[in-house]
Amino acid sequence: MRPVLLSSLTRSHVVVRDDVEVGQARAARERVNAEFIVVVTSDGNPLGVLGVPELAELAATSETLTAVAHLFPTLVVVGGDPDELAPDELFDLAELVVRERLRFVLVERDGQPAGVVPRAAIADALPLDALDGLAVRTGNPMVPALRYVCRKCAPPSFQLPRVPAEGGRPPNCRRVFFHGATEPDA
Repeated sequence: MRPVLLSSLTRSHVVVRDDVEVGQARAARERVNAEFIVVVTSDGNPLGVLGVPELAELAATSETLTAVAHLFPTLVVVGGDPDELAPDELFDLAELVVRERLRFVLVERDGQPAGVVPRAAIADALPLDALDGLAVRTGNPMVPALRYVCRKCAPPSFQLPRVPAEGGRPPNCRRVFFHGATEPDA
């Protein structure tokens, strides 16, 4: 299997702050004809990703996105550099998508949202049914995990930075700064 360009899997998005109302966020998405909304805090940290189905579920509320953040789907942040996803990285991402029943993942470059990869794009790049029953991490056990989870978030948030942090430290939670360091997700 050949490497895949991560940027080729991403779909359009619009970034909105968490202090806007659900209706304003929906209008922002429609204005630019984006497939997804990336919700960020005032500090620019990602809080969640919403697609059309998630927005439909929130249609009856006039609350801010902060007030309904507990209803957001699981957040997964993938490092976008380098753009080329090696087959084992794609396989690892697909395994996480299947295990957590994710609909999409957020791609970040330099701490900024760069796109949203829907489950279908991952399925097109790698058949997800090939992953059924997989529960064992493969590869070199001496290489530190490059998939992390913050279990303090509800629902948990995941990160796949793709490049080890300085000193091998795990990254901090991207959703809630005060949660601190994430833990390896085996």
